[in-house]
Amino acid sequence: MESAGRTGVRQGTVSGLTVIAPFAPGGAARLRALLQLRNGIFDDADRVGTVHDMRFVFLDKDKKLLFATAYDGDWDVYIDDFVAKIPDEMDVLFSCWEGWPGIHSPKVKDWIAEHQIPAEGWYVAHPDLTVRDIERVKRVSKAADEFLDKVGNWGCGGGSHVRSR
Repeated sequence: MESAGRTGVRQGTVSGLTVIAPFAPGGAARLRALLQLRNGIFDDADRVGTVHDMRFVFLDKDKKLLFATAYDGDWDVYIDDFVAKIPDEMDVLFSCWEGWPGIHSPKVKDWIAEHQIPAEGWYVAHPDLTVRDIERVKRVSKAADEFLDKVGNWGCGGGSHVRSR
């Protein structure tokens, strides 16, 4: 493992960020309702283009939230991408935390870094694959499967073009 930049760890191209912070009053109920409405759909995070996964875990009888994510690249670039590409979504999600300064605050990176807990151990199955690499592999695999299906159907279709001995 190596440093992900300002804080956190990285294996290959994949970095990890884990934050534990107390909920603001009513924050747990607001976030739980929002997460239930989203039902696992975070297509806004897809616009960032470097997010492998995100987890929201309620701790200590809804007094704290553990937020964990894996992403490509350096810590500062990751945070900057969220600020540039989905700032409103970030504020809606993280306004549940006590003391959240707001995504446009010059103190937001300091706040995140103060609450981040670097991993002592971490397993990454494919540390050499970025989110973009994975998307490309999926597209190539789908195209190859479609091609092989067409060739297979053509090659074995009616048997008229196959010689028998």
